[in-house]
Amino acid sequence: MQENEYYSERRLVSPAGGRVFPLQELNGGENSRRYSGEGFGVCAAGGIAGFLLGSLPAVEICAPADGAVISVLEDGSGFSLRTGDGLELAVELCGASEMMIRAGDLVAAGKCVCRMSQEDFRGSPAAAVVTFPDCSLITELHVHSGVRLAGKTAAEYRVHREI
Repeated sequence: MQENEYYSERRLVSPAGGRVFPLQELNGGENSRRYSGEGFGVCAAGGIAGFLLGSLPAVEICAPADGAVISVLEDGSGFSLRTGDGLELAVELCGASEMMIRAGDLVAAGKCVCRMSQEDFRGSPAAAVVTFPDCSLITELHVHSGVRLAGKTAAEYRVHREI
């Protein structure tokens, strides 16, 4: 590493309770939608965790990182944040949701930002997808695959910056 460079490590939390998996799993199938950038998806969990989470009337979607809301889709199917390190983070949802945020709001990682129906959440292979649309400064992304509660660490990333 040169004297005028540094790396910072950050974490992302799961926007919903469920099974967290790397974006590459979504991009692998023939009929799958292609997502650009780096990121991860969350889908409904099976087993006892799925049973417990599925008994709630709606799924609360949390902010995956601290940041400023830069956009909210009109149909409630997603939003974008600008993180403290200046990166854009996009969250795409599998259906419409009841948004509780708007552009300009500041949100904390793990804070509930919207609610979506259990039917939409459970009926999709990727109910929530978190991506860095421009991943040129991301040097490493490690996704913690497996069942996670909303607001718990789902991924860690390193950012490369010049001083």
